[in-house]
Amino acid sequence: MKMRKIIFALMFSLIGVAGSFSQSKGITVDNALKQAAEKFSSSLKSKTTVAILGISSSYSELSEYMLGELTTDVVQLRKLQVVTRANLDVIKKEMNFQLSGEVSDETMQQLGAKTGAETVISGTFKPLGTFYVLDIQAFDVTTATIQDTYRANVVSDETLELLTKKKVVGASGKIQANDYTTGERLGIGFQNILLGLGSYRNGHWGDGIFLTGSKLMVCYLAFTAENDTDIDIALGLGIVSLAYGFVRPFFYHKNSSVNLSMNIGAIPTAHGVEPGVSYRLSW
Repeated sequence: MKMRKIIFALMFSLIGVAGSFSQSKGITVDNALKQAAEKFSSSLKSKTTVAILGISSSYSELSEYMLGELTTDVVQLRKLQVVTRANLDVIKKEMNFQLSGEVSDETMQQLGAKTGAETVISGTFKPLGTFYVLDIQAFDVTTATIQDTYRANVVSDETLELLTKKKVVGASGKIQANDYTTGERLGIGFQNILLGLGSYRNGHWGDGIFLTGSKLMVCYLAFTAENDTDIDIALGLGIVSLAYGFVRPFFYHKNSSVNLSMNIGAIPTAHGVEPGVSYRLSW
């Protein structure tokens, strides 16, 4: 039964890939901002005057939120002197400054000079596959050099979902509904290899149940196969289930009212370490 061994090897290797994919590391946007504040507060000279310009993104409400949180986090650490938002906003308006991406060294020097800041902090927030990448840098106004940088992979959570429901596109500021990126859809497909986990996590329970049932059926048919015909049926069903798990996410939209967050890992017990599952269901 060589074919059976091939099916099992392929099936379990794909499950392993899905498991590792779904466990990719990332942190929430709030934790990332706290880490950035701690890093800059420790690496910059104590009592340095800093101007926090903001973090550009495709979401205006998110950019405003990140600016406020980063400013608050830095101020609460009480190691750096932060230029007030009111003063900074007045100078931005005078310079007709808009944070829409990378800021030139000349612009940061001008802003620093007008605000009296020794260091200017700015960043970007961009989608990359199933993550967002947060990049923040501290720029020395006097020497025009980068003093320190912070980068993190940010995962979606309730705060991020709420702030990215509307996406600003184009110079006209036209608003359109936010949706999954191609990378996010592929990420759901990889997670679907693991018994339809991706569909469950994104609120598509019907697909999740179908994928769970079909994959369990593949396992049953493969284990109980008595001839090549049974093996072919199991293999065919496995291919259909795999293809369905990757194709269906390209028809998903971020409008599901139910969301399931699930993590699979190991839990220490009195008898050693045992596998466990944690989940959160939200409406």
